[in-house]
Amino acid sequence: MAVTVGKYGETQYAGEEVKLIFKLMDADGSGKIDREELKQVFVRNGWTNPTIESVLQDFDKDGSGDFDLIEFWSWINGHDGRATEPMRQTLLDEAVAKEKEHGAELDAKLAAHRKRKEDQAKKDEEEARKADERAAGRRIGHKDFIKQKMDAGLTRAVAEELYGKADEDHDGEIDKEEIGWFVSDNLATLDQVKATFRKGVAEDGNIKVADIDDGSLGSLINTFLAWDKDGDGCIDQEELGKVLKALNPKFTEVSVSKMMHEMDANDDGFVDVHEFVDWLTGENLKKKKMKKKAKEQQDSKLALGLHRTRAAQAKDQGLLEKFLQAQHSNNFEAFCEKKKLKVTCGHLNVGSARECEKCGGRHSWICHCCGWVNFTEDCVNGCAVSSYGWSCICGTCPKKKCGCKKKPDYWLRCGFTGDLDNIALDVCHIIEKSAED
Repeated sequence: MAVTVGKYGETQYAGEEVKLIFKLMDADGSGKIDREELKQVFVRNGWTNPTIESVLQDFDKDGSGDFDLIEFWSWINGHDGRATEPMRQTLLDEAVAKEKEHGAELDAKLAAHRKRKEDQAKKDEEEARKADERAAGRRIGHKDFIKQKMDAGLTRAVAEELYGKADEDHDGEIDKEEIGWFVSDNLATLDQVKATFRKGVAEDGNIKVADIDDGSLGSLINTFLAWDKDGDGCIDQEELGKVLKALNPKFTEVSVSKMMHEMDANDDGFVDVHEFVDWLTGENLKKKKMKKKAKEQQDSKLALGLHRTRAAQAKDQGLLEKFLQAQHSNNFEAFCEKKKLKVTCGHLNVGSARECEKCGGRHSWICHCCGWVNFTEDCVNGCAVSSYGWSCICGTCPKKKCGCKKKPDYWLRCGFTGDLDNIALDVCHIIEKSAED
């Protein structure tokens, strides 16, 4: 039953008061007040006179055992001449208080509903604004930021660290303002760029090729390969510009030219792997006066990292067999001739056999995972030979012109069978170059 009042509990007419009291007593909202509901009101208020039975007997005109609104109206308004005013006022006060309480709850729910709608509208508006900014390149999310920086050659750890600095409001995205602050604080100068990449190789930024571990070596190699976008084994000014502008769009061609000049030691317009490592480490691997062994150790470190990377890429790209054929044809005879190693077999084993498919042995051999010559059962660099194939030099020791008599330390330094500039090429270039030769 609807009760129409000016405001919750504020009645204006006697009829509204009656309806409000009836609503209070009709606890189950059935439209009638039964004996139990009448009893609850009487007991709650301690009323014993008149009795429930006398009220029902006098005002339940249809004998149904309960009050409809008309019957209740007659009773509460004292139509039989009975004085109901004290009782009526008590019930009205209670009904008004309950109606106001109910009204306050409704107002609170309505206010909450309106706030939710307003908040959702603001959220939708904010999301639309962010979507526009993403489309315009003025906002970037975590996943895209990390990919962008790793594509530029940074390690994931460094990219994550940079993201943490850039996302100042921690909303999971970096907006134009945050990008501006971040770049000005971390990547505004070429020295800052260099320091950032150095940190990806060595946490303290102190890089010496001969001393870095395999993980740091991998980071160094991956940075060079990421900069060499076309995979031709060197970095040109256009590729360098793309890297710098991916880190800081405000870098100009003047900045790119300046860094290119720093890196390109021989001024041929390209940065090869030696020049890149020289620039990033601060060492000059070509010109630095050092002991022969130290130079060999540095070169072997670079060669190991590059060859393993290319072998893994060839496997992932489904080009492993062609890569092995290229390495075998490019390096096998030239290396053996250079090192004066006698060749009695010369067969390329593409499968996982531990013994040569041609001669049935394995004494001296070349691992095509790392590109190293070996005179032991297992690869000196710990490679899983069965996964990458190998070339057999000799199935058994030929006694003369066999490298097994040299100290293992020598082959660790000088056992790389390839060419550093060649292995710096990407897999497709290596295969194509081999076909041309």
